[in-house]
Amino acid sequence: MNPPYNPSQFAIRGAMTTGLWLFGGLLLGFVAASTFHGLPMHMTESRRTQISLLIILVALAASGFAWGRANARLAGATGFARMAWAGGLSFGPAVILAALTLGRLEVALIERGEGPDIPVHVAFTLLFVPAATFVAGMGGFALGLAREGFRLACRSGLYSGLAGGMAFLLVNLVMLQLGWRVGAPGAAERATMLTVMMAGSLGATLAGGAAIGVLLGGVDKRYVLGEVSGENQAN
Repeated sequence: MNPPYNPSQFAIRGAMTTGLWLFGGLLLGFVAASTFHGLPMHMTESRRTQISLLIILVALAASGFAWGRANARLAGATGFARMAWAGGLSFGPAVILAALTLGRLEVALIERGEGPDIPVHVAFTLLFVPAATFVAGMGGFALGLAREGFRLACRSGLYSGLAGGMAFLLVNLVMLQLGWRVGAPGAAERATMLTVMMAGSLGATLAGGAAIGVLLGGVDKRYVLGEVSGENQAN
């Protein structure tokens, strides 16, 4: 007889696993890239930037591989390698794609003023919440696909994406109330944008990871968000 399925246990384990590997990898990658970029070397600025991006991508890929493997262990899956590859090939490219898109949109909307005349902190919210949703959703989709198939991938991608995006929005709004407003006078000196972005990313990582943990952990117990197999319903 299978042990009872405890969604809260899988949510906590999923959040901790994702926070440790993905947010930790993201933070480590940024620190390593920033350290390298500041080293006194005879190198062009463009070459420094390229190598810094490569450092970040390697850190994200490595943390993604470890995250996928950790989620395979959490879900009791046997295909460790498949889920590790899914994590490694989804997280890094999703973050890089989101960052490149955000950079282009930020230049167009804020620096060149090509978009509507809205406050900087509102533009930040409108840009970063969808980006957090995309990154969280891509990770959930990839792990769900590797774990069970397309159906679980769609559910995992949808719920992890929504959870991650809503968490980023909530953190952003709370920090706004606490005085951390992107684009406010003196915001650059306080590194407000970076601080809010990293805090929101941590919230999105924990929330998205919790959703993934609940879904992946419920596969072997034949539960997915409250759905029970016909056998258990009959009993």
